[in-house]
Amino acid sequence: MDYVVPIAVDERNTRLQRFYSWFEIQENLLEAVQEIRAKLESLTNLEFTGDDNKPLPNDPSILDTTHSIVLELIYAGEELLLYHKRLAKSNASYKFLGSHDMYDHWEHYSATRRIFKETDKLVKGSWELLEGYQNRIREDDKFLLYELELPRDLEDDFVLARNLFSVGFDDVGVLITGRGLEGVLRRIAKLRKINITAKGKPTLVSQADIFDLIETMSRVKWKVTGIPLITKDTKALLHYLRTLRNEGAHSGIEKRRATLNPREIATIVTETANQLWKDITNSRARLDPITIIKDW
Repeated sequence: MDYVVPIAVDERNTRLQRFYSWFEIQENLLEAVQEIRAKLESLTNLEFTGDDNKPLPNDPSILDTTHSIVLELIYAGEELLLYHKRLAKSNASYKFLGSHDMYDHWEHYSATRRIFKETDKLVKGSWELLEGYQNRIREDDKFLLYELELPRDLEDDFVLARNLFSVGFDDVGVLITGRGLEGVLRRIAKLRKINITAKGKPTLVSQADIFDLIETMSRVKWKVTGIPLITKDTKALLHYLRTLRNEGAHSGIEKRRATLNPREIATIVTETANQLWKDITNSRARLDPITIIKDW
């Protein structure tokens, strides 16, 4: 809410949003977009176009009608931004947020012909807001999935993560990409029949807990070159994701701050999963050792 500082939307309503289901949030977001479009069409009919190359209307008799439309437009714009945090923090929202104080200052502006200019600025900012919204739809459609080449069942977590990011659940999206990377690693372990031995008893590492999976796979190398299957950075990334998941399961633990934002982390995780799968499926080279003695 701090990035919007709503004027029209009641603060109590914004606090209730955390109780909404994802479906309700998406429905409300789409309704806000439709309302913005409808109000912009009404203002365009009154010759408020947001186009600097077109003359402003100057008929005071339209101001009462304009006022009610402006109030509804500002309310819908604030609702959209409150539901779409990433849009609110983008440059696309800048001009709208620079004009939404008209909600409180209409009487002052309407004392002079400045009101026509201010209304047109709001219209221009609202059009840019809608354009930013559409751009983010196009970006989100490809996010994480553009060059992903995994079997359908291994893709599912990354598709879910993309969808979570698209509606603003970034922290959960990161966890799901981590689950996707873990799934890829387990499939590789299963395909290459990699075992872990503890107290003389070998078991498939694909069925081990996540800590043992990471430690085991970090010790596996390509036999001819001796290069580790997963790099030190990938091992560190996997443990970081494991820790994030564990922190989420235990209340009272202070969550660590990431140096990258959630979308950057998710991108790295997805690219790592994709590359690991390509390395395994595009090569017949053997891995060694395939049985790892647990010494950690």
